[in-house]
Formats: sequence, structure tokens, C-alpha cells
Amino acid sequence: MEKYKASSIATLSALKIHVPDHLPLIEGIDDVEPRTAADVAARLCAMSYVIGLGYDVPGNELKSKIEKYGLSEYVSIYEMALLNQDSISQQDKFNMQWLAEAAQALAWTIGLVEMDHFQGCDDDLAEKIPFNTDPSCFISESKLRPLDEIQQQADLLYRMHWYAKNCRFEGKESKLCESTISERRKAIDWAYGVEEDWDEVPMDT
Repeated sequence: MEKYKASSIATLSALKIHVPDHLPLIEGIDDVEPRTAADVAARLCAMSYVIGLGYDVPGNELKSKIEKYGLSEYVSIYEMALLNQDSISQQDKFNMQWLAEAAQALAWTIGLVEMDHFQGCDDDLAEKIPFNTDPSCFISESKLRPLDEIQQQADLLYRMHWYAKNCRFEGKESKLCESTISERRKAIDWAYGVEEDWDEVPMDT
């Protein structure tokens, strides 16, 4: 895993983003259980409905669609709890809106998009994900990027997340949006198999 660390540090250094050499390596392949392309694609489809909670779409309507298309197992416990509520807090709405950045990362994992960590999610991202239609072909035909690309992305996002958090702690201006980076890191780490439960993916730096 040293090569991913070295590559990330070199990339960030070229962008004048400095992270310490002593930060640890990310999890090796023996410590994770990578998701299948079908898992990633199904989670992405489920998220396309859950994100609607952030824009005042009634949870019961979204849940009905999720159940219709067999996506319930790809909705996290936290998200399902929100779908079952008559109303949710403003913070929960913000959390669901930010899931768009996690969706961008998952879409990248199956080759639908590229990622620029200095920009928000693509304006046309939603158009690339089946919505209000049977996603079964989309799910079964999806293909993962090579594992080494996912590992490199996981390492890069870990170090970017450390940088963004450190800027906040020290009251410095960050070149990166911490929320964007943290959502993308969570999604990539989930796809890489760091943690099976979406709600429990560790975000320590």
C-alpha cells in the first residue's frame, strides 16, 4: 500500500496541499471485502430515491419506489428511519442532500463519471442513474473500475479528508470542501469494503 500513499502525497504536493508523511496506510486487500459492481450500482439506485428526502419529497412515496424495485436492502438503517418519518429535521435534509457527493463517488466506481475533487457533483449525474424505472439491467450490467484505481482513490480521499479537517481545526482556509471530500471518501471506502454497514464506515483521520 506504500505506492498508493506515495502517489497520493505526490499528487497533493503538486496541488500545494501538504499532508504529513506519518499518516498511516489505508487498509490492504486482506483487510477488506470489496463490493461487487452490482452492489455498488444497486446502492447508487437506492440513493437516488433517498436523496429526495433532502428536497421535501415525502418519505412514503420514496419508500414505495424503493420497495417496488427491490432496493430496500441497499438503504441504510438511518436512511430507512428517515423514510418512515412524517417529517425530518433540517439537519437530516442537509445530510440527504450531501449524499449526492457520495453518489458521484459510487458512479465513478462503476465508470459512469469522472471525479474532480475541487468541484461538486455533475449537474447531469441524476440522468445517468435509473429512476422511476426498473434498474435491474443497469445493476446487472455494471462493471467496477480496476481495484487498484479504487485503492488509489481511497488513499487519496483519506489524505484529502485529513487535510480538510486539519484546516478547519486550525482555522485555515481549505482548498477542498470538507463535506464533499468526506462524502466521497465514505462512498469509496464502502465500495472498497472497509465496512459493510454504510452508517458505520469509519471516518477518522
